[in-house]
Amino acid sequence: MKIPFFVQEFTDEMEEAAIHALRNESFVGGESVSKFEEEFAKYIGTKYAVAVSSGNSALQISLMALGLSAEYFQLPAGNKIITPTNSFIASANCIRMCNSYPLLADVNMEDGGIDMNNRKKTYAGFTWEDATGVIPVHIYGNPCDFDSVKSFADEQNIPIIEDACQAHGAEYKGKKVGSLGDVGCFSFYPTKNMTVGGDGGMTTTDNEETALKIKSIRDNGRKTKNEFDKMGFTMRLNTVSAAIGRIQLKHLDEKNARRREIVSIYRKNLTEDYILPENKDGKSVYHQIVLKHEKRDEIRKELTDNEIGSAIYYETPIHRQSIYELYRYELPNSEKFSKLILSLPSYPQLTDDQALEICECVNKVIG
Repeated sequence: MKIPFFVQEFTDEMEEAAIHALRNESFVGGESVSKFEEEFAKYIGTKYAVAVSSGNSALQISLMALGLSAEYFQLPAGNKIITPTNSFIASANCIRMCNSYPLLADVNMEDGGIDMNNRKKTYAGFTWEDATGVIPVHIYGNPCDFDSVKSFADEQNIPIIEDACQAHGAEYKGKKVGSLGDVGCFSFYPTKNMTVGGDGGMTTTDNEETALKIKSIRDNGRKTKNEFDKMGFTMRLNTVSAAIGRIQLKHLDEKNARRREIVSIYRKNLTEDYILPENKDGKSVYHQIVLKHEKRDEIRKELTDNEIGSAIYYETPIHRQSIYELYRYELPNSEKFSKLILSLPSYPQLTDDQALEICECVNKVIG
């Protein structure tokens, strides 16, 4: 592609940090891991951060640490966890991995975020009042309507696990996402706003007991060197990845600022502003810059014909995936929304001229 959808970044500074860690630290559990956790917690505004092997791991271990996993904490089977259907499948898979039921929620047609007012009976006739937890997703890097999530969770007296896997640095009412609920979960997959040079994740919390449980579960349920008191996994973040993550975190704000510059170019130069709106009470980091238009497929073809990359996040809502056939029910907003959206290039290395060229191609279609 002349203008690819995504450009992977590897800088001299990242390389130097990786080599230094490889030469001077333990490959697993090195000093870079604890420093990365301390720096990330400070950035998000929580007391604790615990690094893990992926965003999916962060979500699954968080559910377990909060007692929402029947298999691992001997609770009655059948916890029910609410999460939106417009997300990466990990938002729901983590629930099933904990022997619990995902209650898939429809979305707001304006921004694709979870709609807490659009409640339906779900799988096996369960209602939202049966929920024992909620995983709101800050989709595309845009904070969800967290007040509505918090209000519901408080009424039900259930925990909130924030899926902030796409929202490193995003804010809601002046606070970083990942510090709003009981636990925040982040992914460092290479396409995200910051990476660790491969798979990786982070959990954030103000609760010491929860943080200690996450640390144990990520390390096979370890209590001491030779004692194991709970079910766990090998889901640690390795040292060299943490070293790279520290460099990425240092530059995160400037990269997020560049993403905001890019979306400003799109908004100003498209014939009409079809970019999904930013939460009025928040600040998006535009992990994805998403255009919504009835001529989505024509726009994508025009971009492809001009060697410009694009993507659709997400073309098939979770409740329409074959693995969730048993959980299937009608969520009409998400099904309509998925047919209108198109992600444009949003990476910080995109130049102003390239952004303008993308606008020209889109304008040819939308007029």
